[in-house]
Amino acid sequence: MGRKKLTLRVQIKRYTLTLICLATFLPHGQSQNLLANGSFEDENTCTEYQVNCSPEAWISSGNGFSNYFKDPHLAFDGSHCMTIEAGKTRNKYQRTFIRSQLLCSLVKGNQYKFECYVKSPHPILDSIGIYFTSYDFLFDKNPLQKITPSLYFNHNEDYNVSSPDTNWKKITLYYRATGSEKFITIANFSKRDINSETGLVMENHFYVFVDKVSLTTTDPKEKICAGWQATKAIIYEQNERHQYLDRYVRFYRTQNKMPPPPALTANKMTRIDTLVLPDVLFATGKFDLQKNSYQVLEKFFQTINTKNLDSLVIEGHTDSLGNWENNRVLSEQRARAVAAYITSQSAFSNQVIITRGWGPLKPVAGNNTAAGRQKNRRVEILAYLRE
Repeated sequence: MGRKKLTLRVQIKRYTLTLICLATFLPHGQSQNLLANGSFEDENTCTEYQVNCSPEAWISSGNGFSNYFKDPHLAFDGSHCMTIEAGKTRNKYQRTFIRSQLLCSLVKGNQYKFECYVKSPHPILDSIGIYFTSYDFLFDKNPLQKITPSLYFNHNEDYNVSSPDTNWKKITLYYRATGSEKFITIANFSKRDINSETGLVMENHFYVFVDKVSLTTTDPKEKICAGWQATKAIIYEQNERHQYLDRYVRFYRTQNKMPPPPALTANKMTRIDTLVLPDVLFATGKFDLQKNSYQVLEKFFQTINTKNLDSLVIEGHTDSLGNWENNRVLSEQRARAVAAYITSQSAFSNQVIITRGWGPLKPVAGNNTAAGRQKNRRVEILAYLRE
């Protein structure tokens, strides 16, 4: 069954609010891959340069321009593959990793099968591994050689690491879940350094190519969560890949903090209702809600069945004018102000509410015009409904 879109327009003074109901269903025969875009075929268009320089759902800690390949002669499957840097000539412990968010939470105690294809011009695949975390590893300050991954590739008895690395090899590993997993990272976790000569002309990086990555349950009774498409859509919305992402990571690292983890559950969430609040519903340059915003919020919640309401995600956004950190704080404060009003209403006091402040990182229009900046200054409410 395809997607259904129902649009309800509510006119309030001189601006328009749009309510979008998106129904998503699990296609018949859908593979239960808990990782989005495992073959890297879906291309992300970055916020900064509007260039498709990286895959959707996967982020490299290195330069996306040099770690994402669009060449069917290099890829195992399709036209795209990624690389991780396992070492570099004369550069001590220089490495990169790729990471992605899971589509659903894993069931504690259940077994999962991880599969991918790898190859390298160098005999270095023995210490490549995968690392499951409850937090986004992009914000971890620990070097890779200090990390003990969840699984090493060479722990698989079916994989002969002494064979030449130049051909694609299928990796199959099994993992017992703790129930806290939200992100997966692939990297070289070796305790020893790789910084000798590569033996290749004009090449000083020790690369490992990765393609066709999947994570599936081994229990036939376990089905992929109904909310996987909604989660995938949120993951695909993250378009920061260069200086914006670096700035975001650097902010949390300097504060010795982690951003709030994503809310992943096995609940059956098949519809998302979205309300966009323009900044005219807030005091100018502040996070105080105007009184006419209360009526807008009440009308929105009248259109949804609160008995089936699983959770709310409230995200604040600004334009790019002014100080970046001030914009981020303002966007977060506005999201929290909306959350505070919602929780003050008895009908929603027990709902799970997640707030995020993105500042100027997720524009919906250009910031070079007043009209575009007006559209970017907004708060979005995403209501996840069980059916």
